[in-house]
Formats: sequence, structure tokens, C-alpha cells
Amino acid sequence: MGDSITIERFSSLFEYAPDGKIDSWRILKPEADGRYRGDCDDFALTALFIETGSLSKFWRELIFGSAKVFLVTTSNGGGHAVLRYNGRYIDNWSRSWVSREHMESVYGHKFSFWLFPWHTTAIKMLLGKLRG
Repeated sequence: MGDSITIERFSSLFEYAPDGKIDSWRILKPEADGRYRGDCDDFALTALFIETGSLSKFWRELIFGSAKVFLVTTSNGGGHAVLRYNGRYIDNWSRSWVSREHMESVYGHKFSFWLFPWHTTAIKMLLGKLRG
């Protein structure tokens, strides 16, 4: 998937779909109709996979800190996952790479120091697979 789709194409085919009762973090695959359905953490992880092109590079970037998944507070007070990679930010609201300042001023995202370390991401992805 990494080489066959761009962030722009993925973003245009993405549809928000909440997880339901179980929080399932995953790298999205297209459904039968070609759409990618998931929530904010799924969008962030899939964007990173597209950018890195392989699972080994995906995990290397998370483990060594080039990629980070942040939990931000949105303008309506909810929690939301945002990916930072190579100094740029993306989420399912922006659907393209933007600056942190853009996310804060345009979308009202409030960044805290709390982010999801790579091992938390790994556990959430594993639990999602086991439950899903």
C-alpha cells in the first residue's frame, strides 16, 4: 500500500467512522468500495504508513521519534490524535500536511506534552487486532 497511494488520494477516500465500544488502532486498508473508513488514530497511523512505505520503516520512525502521535484537545473539548512526522502535522481534519501553528489557529487544537509513545501505539494496535 505504501507505494501505491499518496496522502492526497488517501485523504480524498477517507471517511470518518468511529470505533464503537472498542478502541482499535490500525493501519487502514481500502474496503470493497475503495474507501478507507476509520477514526483519527487510524488516519494518523495510515498516513505514517503511506509516508514510510513499509512496516519496518513505520516502526523505526515511531521508535526513534521521527514520528509521534499526539493527543490534542479539540475546540469542542474532545480528545483527538494528530501525527507529527518530519516536522509536519496531519490529521483527518486537515487531511494534508500543515504546521502546528495552523492546527492551533485554524482547527483550535491544543497540544499538550502528552503523546502516545511508540510502545503505547504498539499495544493499542495489538489489542485492536486481538479484539477485532
